[in-house]
Amino acid sequence: MSDFFAVYVYFGFILVVTLVVTGATALFPSKRTSATKFMPYESGIKTQTHLLQERFPMRHYLVALMFLVFDVEVIFLYPWAVIGKTIGAFAFYEMAFFLVALLVGFAYIWRKRGLQWE
Repeated sequence: MSDFFAVYVYFGFILVVTLVVTGATALFPSKRTSATKFMPYESGIKTQTHLLQERFPMRHYLVALMFLVFDVEVIFLYPWAVIGKTIGAFAFYEMAFFLVALLVGFAYIWRKRGLQWE
């Protein structure tokens, strides 16, 4: 038997369930339709169409990008911290370089006032 047999069974199960659910929704579509059903909304709030004509502030995208970068930092730090003692000095200096590079980026963002909300 292959070492990946359980993974193949899992993906096969996912494929079967996906096909069954998709087929069931195609065979038994919803009969109730109304204009309200097809309106886009988020969190139960109806979309204000006049807001879509204004430009979305770039600051929102920048904050999201900064969050993503520093969140990925934590993803890399956690496994390194778990096995930090067993991987040796080279890995320590490599992670120190990684953290210095991130801190330089953080200092740049701080200096450009990217973290201040106006």
